[in-house]
Amino acid sequence: MLGAFWGKVGCGKSLTAQHFAYIIDPTLSISRICFNKEEFINAVLDNKRKVIIGDEGISLFFTRNVMTKDGRLMSEIMDQIRQKNLCVFICVPKLLSIDRDILSEVDFVAHVWESRETIDGNKVTVKGNVAFYPRLKGKDYAKNIIRYLRDSKANKKHKFKQYPAWMEKGTRIMKTTKAWFVTGEAQYRRKKESILDKYRQTNKQTRVELIKEMKNKNPALTDEMIAKSFGLRRETVNRYRNQGVSANEGKY
Repeated sequence: MLGAFWGKVGCGKSLTAQHFAYIIDPTLSISRICFNKEEFINAVLDNKRKVIIGDEGISLFFTRNVMTKDGRLMSEIMDQIRQKNLCVFICVPKLLSIDRDILSEVDFVAHVWESRETIDGNKVTVKGNVAFYPRLKGKDYAKNIIRYLRDSKANKKHKFKQYPAWMEKGTRIMKTTKAWFVTGEAQYRRKKESILDKYRQTNKQTRVELIKEMKNKNPALTDEMIAKSFGLRRETVNRYRNQGVSANEGKY
């Protein structure tokens, strides 16, 4: 099975995906909640008849530019998912950011959102509301909602008919209650932060290299001009150019 959960950052989609994954596979572990390409590939190769979650960081792996570049790899990965009877959930902020070929393979898509509701007389934030759009025999809910999103994106002024979900249900995670993480909240957040820190460092190093390259190719460029193009302080550009990057400097 291949499914995609989509919704705004912080709406509860990652936790919702974990809850549904646990129902299917109670052995779900942190090693099968993946935040980057390498983790995801290894999880697919090392497991059979298990659930694997590609959390938000993995979304870049399924975009058109990556699919075009690594088309053969993605084809092999999809074959492995089928051969090994894996259930894969992908969590992304925007459903249409996923490559068309992958979307054509999904067995369901699920929209997750956050709402404000009155419960026991108090206004509370409720996360994990979810609408399911599966591919069923005789009625393809997933195809309908994908078509609706594409039509709406192509013509924002026109009001298209919103296709109904097959089912709306939710884990309904409220701010007044403690969210339940299948693998434990501390373990999940620790892994997620370590991946994000790695990405942040990569971004900084990339900026240093780009700034040095720009200066070498165009000596007439001032630090102030480069700073404006990167959204950094002039002093930061000067340090990048002469000394490299330190842990917490600059603004990105």
